[in-house]
Parts: sequence; C-alpha cells; structure tokens
Amino acid sequence: MPANINDMEPLIINHPGLELAGYSRPVSLQSGDNLRQIPAFWNDYAERLRQPLLAALGRPHAAEYGVVYDFAPSQTGFRYMIAMEDRASRAPDGCERRAIPAGKYAVFATPPVESAAAFGAAIAQTWQHIHQQWLPESAEWEHAPRDAFERYDGRCAPGQPQLQMDIYIPIQPKC
Repeated sequence: MPANINDMEPLIINHPGLELAGYSRPVSLQSGDNLRQIPAFWNDYAERLRQPLLAALGRPHAAEYGVVYDFAPSQTGFRYMIAMEDRASRAPDGCERRAIPAGKYAVFATPPVESAAAFGAAIAQTWQHIHQQWLPESAEWEHAPRDAFERYDGRCAPGQPQLQMDIYIPIQPKC
C-alpha cells in the first residue's frame, strides 16, 4: 500500500464508452456483505463462466470489467456485473448486455500489491477513499448518474509480480 492512500489523485479522462457482455448478481451493502459477495462472485465466474465467455467471443484472454449499477446512496444494495467487451454481440446464451455510455470519468489506479489478499484489500480501500474522501472533498467534481466500473487488465493477470487495476468513476462538474 502507498504510504497514504488519501494522497491518491485520479486521472480525469473522456471515455469513449463500452459494449459489454457478462453476468450480474445483486449485492447487498448490509453489514459489509458486498466485501464477501463480490469476491465470491469473481471466484464463481473464474471457475464456471470465464472460459465459455472467452470461447464465445473468440479470444484466448481479454480485459474484464466489474460494473456497479442500479445504485443510489439511499439503497441498501446494487447490481454487480462481471463482463468483457463485446461489440459484435457474440456472447453465449445467458449473458447480459450492458452499454457504458461515453463520458467523463475519474480513473483511480489501485496501489500495486504482491498478493491476492492484499489486492482485494487495495480495491476495497480505493473504493472507500473515492466515496468517503475524494468525492466529498472535491471542489470541482461530483458523481454523475452513470455506471461506475472496474477494469482488470494484464496488470492483474496470473503470474504478475504486482497486482493493480483501475476504478472508473463517472463525474460531472459540481453545480
């Protein structure tokens, strides 16, 4: 972990949008259930769903996305989708499709870590930093009404000495 995760500053980008295909589940925010449900979903996905999705898309490997949607601060949960890009609509039966619209995003890279356990903790800490510090303290930006998403690429592939990923938060200028 960095000396102070609170010093993390995002990269502000204009993202072109994505066409995704994958699987989703409801996730609860009660009693920190999300911190157990999302990793369990990733484990199930890795065991049963990743290879059939890659085969249907005709790829040996691909970046994967974790999409947070149907969330509002007053709700007690949201939906979480694990997906891959699919512009040609080749995903297998049972997959859901979701379009991430183009827009402005704050991109936070998790600190590089050396183990799967530390990686999970770094992801959770980065989300916490975003929602408890960066967004409330930003004089310039607020959360925009679009899906937030995570991007898992080669930096967190098996065998990498350090693991890292990016979190994309949709933003808009504060009024």
